[in-house]
Formats: sequence, C-alpha cells, structure tokens
Amino acid sequence: MTGKLSAYKNIVLTALLSFAIFYPGVCLPGGTPAAAPVQQSLPKAANIADAFVNEELSYSIGFWLFEGVAFGKVSLKKGENGDYTATLTAHTAGALDRILYHREDTYVAHFRLAEGGRRFVTTSFDKTIESGGKVKKSLTTFHYDRGEMSWNSREEGRGERSGVEKLPPGVYYDDPIGAFYNFRFGVYGPVEEGRKYQIPSFPKKGVVPMIHLRIADRGEFMEANSKETDADYLSYATIDRDLFGSQTGNIEIYFTRGMVPVEAVVKDLIFFGDVRGTLIKEGNDPAPSANR
Repeated sequence: MTGKLSAYKNIVLTALLSFAIFYPGVCLPGGTPAAAPVQQSLPKAANIADAFVNEELSYSIGFWLFEGVAFGKVSLKKGENGDYTATLTAHTAGALDRILYHREDTYVAHFRLAEGGRRFVTTSFDKTIESGGKVKKSLTTFHYDRGEMSWNSREEGRGERSGVEKLPPGVYYDDPIGAFYNFRFGVYGPVEEGRKYQIPSFPKKGVVPMIHLRIADRGEFMEANSKETDADYLSYATIDRDLFGSQTGNIEIYFTRGMVPVEAVVKDLIFFGDVRGTLIKEGNDPAPSANR
C-alpha cells in the first residue's frame, strides 16, 4: 500500500492542471465538420487582462469515497512593470495529508500582452514542488527576440539540468495557465460541438507534443450527465498515458458557457480509478486601492 500512496501523491495534485492544460486550442485541419457552435458568454472587456485580473478559482480534488484530499487555486494579478502574473497553487489536506507527506505545488506564469491586448504571451513559467521536506524546481523562459526557449531544473539529490530549444518565428508557445486564459477570452476562436482540436505543448528535444481534444455534441453531453450540473458542455481529451499514470490517457472536462471549468475527471488512474476535481469557489478580489 505504501507504494500506491507514494504514486498517488505524485498524481493527485497534477490532476488539477487538467483544468488549465486540456483546453480546446487550434482546430485540427481537415477535422470533422462542426455542429452548432456553443454560444459562449465571453468576457466583455477591452483586453484580456481587464477580463481576468484579480479573478480566483478554487478547486477540491477527490477519488473513490475520499473528498477534499487536495485543494487548489488559480489567480491572476497585475505586476509592477506592466506585466501579469498567474499563480496556480495546490496542496494535500485532510485525513491523507500526513500519509502523502504533505505535498505543495506552486506554478507561476508571467505574461505580456500581445495582438493589441487580445492575448497573453508567456515570458516565463516557474514550477516548485515541495514534498516530504524535499524541493524540486524548474524554470522555463521564452526568448522570442532570439527564437529560443531555455529551461533549468533542480532537484535535491539529483543535481541541476538545463537546456535550450529553438522556436520557429511567428509562433507563440503558451504555457498551460496562459492557454487557460487565452482560450476563455476567445484567442483560439469559438468552441463548436463535435469538433476536433489539437493543442501544441512545450517543445522537447525538437519535438512539439500534441494533446488531442474533442467537444462532445449535445446528445453525448446529455447522455453523460445523469446528475445535475452547472456545466453547459463537455470536452474529451486524450494525452500521454504516462503523464498522470493513467491506463487510458483520457480526461473529461466540463465547462460553463462563460468558459469556466467547473469539473474535470482524469480517467482510469492506476491504483485509484477516476480522480475528480470540482470548482468550489469562484470570485474576484477587489482591485488594489491607489492609496495602498
């Protein structure tokens, strides 16, 4: 059982990222003809920053009969130099917290505005994982001016590694959190039921991995929802099975018309079955006062 719980602590918090990572991105050329578009209630704002600054979304994660074994929050703030900082935090909690060695994950993405304020462009993505007194850190930085992406990682007992990836001109590579905001603002175009998508991930050794996703049609959505839900549509994602330790690599994500992910289910995790994340709080912090 110790081995199973050790594997779980490396999986359950990562599942929270499914809300940010597995978004409908660029449409797959030659895909299935689209059904009726979902009528999205996209944010009414002059630019993407105005739409989401000071927003906070909080999630609870559970599996089997265990609820609240981990909690997470994603938020967006304006920086001092005209840039923007998004932070995703998650930590174990409850009865299993001590068994799982109390793990805390922190992901910090820095953005700048592009395309007249219509999209975020990631300038850096910083990840810190603390578990059992050990710390693992990595930093990815984008240098669009010279067409490079550099990365560095450090882990106690394993030393430090670094590398550089070439970036083709005229292409933006969004980190998972930046993609979360970009998609919700309509950067990638409208969502359409029954349509297929593929999403480019971070380059690795000259290869750009793709995540495949499909929006369920209305019939599939109704069939999948036997319970009451705040969601308006369902998306199916297929990813590398090794990423979450899943037997299938399948994920289901439920969105509202306002482009808020209210639930995600990472399917068929080894040892644990389905791991489910649920939105428990949505809100906006008051904007900082000019007198502060």
